[in-house]
Amino acid sequence: MVKLKIVNTDNYVYDLKNSEDKTYQIDLGFWDIKKKPQVGDYIYMHSELLNPRYAGYSTSYTFGNLENQYGKKDVSFGDIDVITVVIDNKEIYLKRLYG
Repeated sequence: MVKLKIVNTDNYVYDLKNSEDKTYQIDLGFWDIKKKPQVGDYIYMHSELLNPRYAGYSTSYTFGNLENQYGKKDVSFGDIDVITVVIDNKEIYLKRLYG
């Protein structure tokens, strides 16, 4: 998992920076959480989701509660489609939603 700091947001467009100062710009949607991630918060995600050569790569992702019906069933914390969002020092686990 890659630790990404949110350095800028513009609606759904998030600018994320890793520990090596590489910046990624991704459209991110968040469902099933009360407070959306903001500048200064962190997102942990698998590096494959940031790699254009990965078959499941996209420039736009939507994440929601682990129980949401629109994602994979029976996901675990090590699954590529599961991310961790850290808001106010609280970890929130979300899975990638499809459709």
